[in-house]
Amino acid sequence: MTMMLRRSNRLTAIAVLAIAGLLAGCSSGEDSAESAGSPELGRCKSLLGAENVAAAIGTTGASDVEVSGTPQADVLADGLVREAKQWQKSDLLHNSHTGCRMDAFEGDHVSDTVDVSVKWSALSLGMMDDPKNSRTWRRVNEAVYVAPEPGPGRMQLLAVCAVPGAIAEQSSGLPLQFEVSGASLGAELRWELLKSFARSVTEEMGCTTPPDVPSALPAAT
Repeated sequence: MTMMLRRSNRLTAIAVLAIAGLLAGCSSGEDSAESAGSPELGRCKSLLGAENVAAAIGTTGASDVEVSGTPQADVLADGLVREAKQWQKSDLLHNSHTGCRMDAFEGDHVSDTVDVSVKWSALSLGMMDDPKNSRTWRRVNEAVYVAPEPGPGRMQLLAVCAVPGAIAEQSSGLPLQFEVSGASLGAELRWELLKSFARSVTEEMGCTTPPDVPSALPAAT
């Protein structure tokens, strides 16, 4: 039933994109997705920046792009805050929350996916000095670490966010972990998406001291 509903929703989205493209004379995947003006696409733009979303869609080279997994920023933030207040030091598993997912289709097959997500990390700040982690994570400042290439087409950012009402150890023992993945994305665009997403989420969460996420991807030292 879920598969049938998803296929029905996708076919509806395709029809909307096709009609919008005909009316606007659009031919590219970026133009078609932009002209559809779906609520999901609007929420992606709010979290990641309109120009970044347009660029990400453009890199897929597809005329059929389905946008999903896009909660309102306040809903996403509320869920993360609630989890932080319930956290104990013995808790090691945390939910991953999709901020935005863009699937590019060729026929009925997904040809490319851009995915942006966040979760509370199983890593603590004290673990960043471990040689195993220091090879992956680059220190940006006292509250931010970045992993430029933890895997093919991926980039991660670790940010300290002290949540009012959580236990005292939460700020250092439970940082936020943001991730962007997409085979078609270049490193610069991955950083733009990651940076914008981290700033949007931490601002909405009302961190006691907002993490200082830099504008440019820090160079390797």
